[in-house]
Amino acid sequence: MTIKLFDIIEWEKKIQNPFWYDEVPQIIEALNVLRSHDKTEVNKLKDVVYSFFEEKLREGKVALGISGKKWNQERKPIDTIIIHHTSNPEGLSKERLSAIELVRLYAPAYAKRKKREPIYSDHIRNGEQVFWPYHWIIRADGTCDRLLNDNEIGWQAGKWDINCRSIAICIDDDHEYSAPDKKELEVVAGLIKNNYPQVSKDRIFGHCEINLKTTCPSELFLSTPERRGWKDDLLNML
Repeated sequence: MTIKLFDIIEWEKKIQNPFWYDEVPQIIEALNVLRSHDKTEVNKLKDVVYSFFEEKLREGKVALGISGKKWNQERKPIDTIIIHHTSNPEGLSKERLSAIELVRLYAPAYAKRKKREPIYSDHIRNGEQVFWPYHWIIRADGTCDRLLNDNEIGWQAGKWDINCRSIAICIDDDHEYSAPDKKELEVVAGLIKNNYPQVSKDRIFGHCEINLKTTCPSELFLSTPERRGWKDDLLNML
């Protein structure tokens, strides 16, 4: 089934067209249809698609813009923190993350725009574009990697105004039905205290509090009458 939905040979040709993103919504729709029938097949298709784009980005074979809208010029003073998780229990490399977000965020957004132009992220590393949505990623061993700089806008919250004023911190694990361990939460808390002391506790949100269509960073993030959420544990560390 994955071969029919994503023909690698055909996509080798398609990515040479600067408007290749027009066909990405079809892939996303196929994933949505499969998700309700066969989660294993969904994961297989995702791996095929993301592996392909990761490889082609590394080889410089994806048609992208060499210039474009200066997205980062819309950056506002930082007053908000958004917490995410990768939903990947095996860890996520920077290269795979860039490929995922190119397909999942940038391509659909450009397909909806009235102005047709090649994708341009305004985020350049070593002369190449990256498509990271987060400013920081917290690894399972307690280390943290800087991704975007504070003066760069991450496409991550689901609302542009929030993107423009927020810092995105992502825990690299699948916490859909679990809480990060104390070490991970202490790293997140230390990162906020040391780098963003101006952000008040009431401006620290989970992705799910901004975008109601997602449960990220966890179904257990927010407290309910029946249980304590790990957001409270994080806030108590600040």
